[in-house]
Amino acid sequence: MGRSSRAFLLIAGALAGCAETYETFGNDRNLEFPEDFEIRARRFRSGEEPWHGDPKRVADFAIRTFLDVPWKADPYLARDYELLNKPEWGDYVIRGYVYPSGHEMRYRVKVRRHQDIWYPVQVSYYKVHGLPDDRDSGRSP
Repeated sequence: MGRSSRAFLLIAGALAGCAETYETFGNDRNLEFPEDFEIRARRFRSGEEPWHGDPKRVADFAIRTFLDVPWKADPYLARDYELLNKPEWGDYVIRGYVYPSGHEMRYRVKVRRHQDIWYPVQVSYYKVHGLPDDRDSGRSP
């Protein structure tokens, strides 16, 4: 998780009266190198499928394809995604979503660039939990 994401969680947790946040991870889904890579590259180069050149759009497509998300029918908005990099992972894209219940989910797609297009290599998700501050529970410290 990037610094900006951690900062967001800490600020959100503080505002919500949470003393600590932690994450529960779902299953990672590993994806193979696309068998139709040459077709994707040709469609990208011809302008037919320009989204293959944008890692955020590639991540959006992978999330909507491989995960059941409540915002599947919503339009793609680049501002909902953040492209990050970790030395041990490489490039990855994060998208957060806050459910009406207040629970926050984060969706992560590891992406790779080959020649001039991007493709997903792993799709995963995790839930962000906030532990309430003991002062908020009515118990004395």
